[in-house]
Amino acid sequence: EINNGRLAMMAMAAIVAQNGATGQSLVEQFTTGNLNPFVGGYAQQEQGDRIAMRANSEALPWAPVPENLTNNIIGPYVGDAGFDPAGFAKNTRLLPWYREAELAHGRVCMLAVLGYTVQTSGAKWEPFITRYPTDSADPLKAATQVPIIGWLQILTVIALSELWRYENVISKYSEGVAPGDLGWNPVAPAGSKRPKWFGPTFEAKYTAEEWNNMKLREIKHCRLAMVGFFFMVLTNASTGVGPSLIPSFTQSEFQSSVGDFIPKGL
Repeated sequence: EINNGRLAMMAMAAIVAQNGATGQSLVEQFTTGNLNPFVGGYAQQEQGDRIAMRANSEALPWAPVPENLTNNIIGPYVGDAGFDPAGFAKNTRLLPWYREAELAHGRVCMLAVLGYTVQTSGAKWEPFITRYPTDSADPLKAATQVPIIGWLQILTVIALSELWRYENVISKYSEGVAPGDLGWNPVAPAGSKRPKWFGPTFEAKYTAEEWNNMKLREIKHCRLAMVGFFFMVLTNASTGVGPSLIPSFTQSEFQSSVGDFIPKGL
């Protein structure tokens, strides 16, 4: 069993690598006569096979570019690497809204990851509306310690922010407003109609290339933060302790006690 398991793992890795390099599955290669794992074999011309390879998704090299996506990370949707296994991009009417949702959730998760780190490090601020203490080590438990009036304040701010975003961004896609553009930097070379932010703004001048690079960095950090926050919540729920971006060097009892390898109390 263990020998067959190791052999199967190696074989599966080779099959995936060959599929990604040629754009064909193992069965397709045998049925068409394409037995060369590098250029597509003898049944097809090399040029045509290389063109087919370029038409594949950047994120999933063995799959074609999804419908309505450009597979260009600096295209209309910055960060588009041709990843759409569920086929959401087929709905062109909702595609801008999907990008809006991705950016909104990613930005919230970046703040949430930072909030986890701040709270678990002990640098917290007690709610000014209550004198009840909150737990720093367990952010999920701390959320249950927020009083009702505190949650009402949080929900009110969220509702007003979402209402502004719908009125000034989401409902203005047809007028040229880009998804996720909040208008914080009015002088940025967005190349589209800008919404007018109701609060303070800042002015930082970028070239078009620099602006696209900034947007690419943002979407990459958004995606990483969404995955990271998901696992931070799982870790918090399963251990009762909130994880942090700052590494903890606290040693376990059996590691710090000389000559005592069994934790006390057992």
